[in-house]
Amino acid sequence: MPKIVIAEDDQMISASLEAGFTQAGFEVALGGDGEEALLKIRESKPDVVLLDIMMPKLDGIGVVWELKADDELSKIPVVMLTNLSDPATVSKILEAGVTDYLLKSEQSIDEIVSKVTEVMNRG
Repeated sequence: MPKIVIAEDDQMISASLEAGFTQAGFEVALGGDGEEALLKIRESKPDVVLLDIMMPKLDGIGVVWELKADDELSKIPVVMLTNLSDPATVSKILEAGVTDYLLKSEQSIDEIVSKVTEVMNRG
């Protein structure tokens, strides 16, 4: 069973994502902020990480930098989930080293699950 850590501070979105990934056969760990997400990632060594960009305590880009600096975690594929699509933000996301990013407003839960699964399998 593949493992995913989902970091999303919006509880409704988080619950929907958890349900979607659980239904798709994933073992899901949730983080409500960037620091909690890092703890969950270090504990569970997931196959893939789905991060919101804007979170309390530590944002998604900060989490990616932490992961990339850790030899044990740097190879885990990371998909960033955001509503920010301006060129500066997209550039910052890609420069941080994420595997891919998705615009929340343009994706259904099923599409997010499908895209993250694809990224994990490419991994």
